[in-house]
Amino acid sequence: MITTVTLNPAIDITLELNQFILNEYNLVHQVSRIPGGKGINVSKAVRAYGSDTMALGFLGGNTGHLIADKLRDYGIITNFWHIEEETRTNIIIVDHKNQTHTLLSDPGPKICKRDLEHFKSIFSRVMSQSKIVVISGSLPIDVDNDIYYQLIELAHQKKVKALLDASGIVFEKGLEAKPILAKPDLRATGNRVFDKVIDDQETAIKIAHEIINRGVEIAVISYQDTKDIIATKEEVWLAETIDQKVVNIIGTAEAMLAGFAIKLVQEEKEETDKVIRFAMACGLASALTEEEEFHTREDIDRCLPYIKITKLK
Repeated sequence: MITTVTLNPAIDITLELNQFILNEYNLVHQVSRIPGGKGINVSKAVRAYGSDTMALGFLGGNTGHLIADKLRDYGIITNFWHIEEETRTNIIIVDHKNQTHTLLSDPGPKICKRDLEHFKSIFSRVMSQSKIVVISGSLPIDVDNDIYYQLIELAHQKKVKALLDASGIVFEKGLEAKPILAKPDLRATGNRVFDKVIDDQETAIKIAHEIINRGVEIAVISYQDTKDIIATKEEVWLAETIDQKVVNIIGTAEAMLAGFAIKLVQEEKEETDKVIRFAMACGLASALTEEEEFHTREDIDRCLPYIKITKLK
């Protein structure tokens, strides 16, 4: 079982327009409402591939019930702790003429200590059924920034591997628990990690090495839309997508993370370059469709030839 944690989920409302013009009347020609949040997106990608997954986190109000119902429709097992405040809403504006995707992100509800303790109790029990847990995304209001460290430690007590995808101090504190894989969310910090701006391949490699030196086995740095640095203690890889036009970057990072989780949970271990190629193909499969949907096995197979892997070390 691949378990995901989304402490600050959302309903993603996508508004599609021919052209978005500031300070003008804009006619929306298509609207969709889909459960979102980084961990939930990972679960959706895992389930679309055909693997079992359980989604954990906080849900509140009518929006929360809508998310839970839709996730169960996808075939995702849910085990959320329900709170009083309403779950947040994100707005995604798709401008077809300019080929842009603009995300407006709601900060989300407050979480009290009692709710957090109830969630941690659920998390600890679920780890007995899990092989891998993906912990990712932003935190709700009033949640301590070391919560991901606490959850990874609880996972390790049950011999469960943890993957971390977060930003800023939350990411840095989570690293202290030594997840098996760590990926900084650069979009939330202006490409900044450890007070360094990642603006080229050399800096991405240095940051990847620093993550590895903190006890992580695999570091993933997505420093461009189509380029990633993946490092282990012994190797450094450049992974690129080639000869394909990316039309949607919403959810692609989570699809890639789902790819890593799917491979890391398998009994038979594969060579590092094959794992990277598969994970990148998962991300590319999601990036090639304008809809906020995720890959099937057939989609991934079609994308594998468009992934270029170069060993740098």
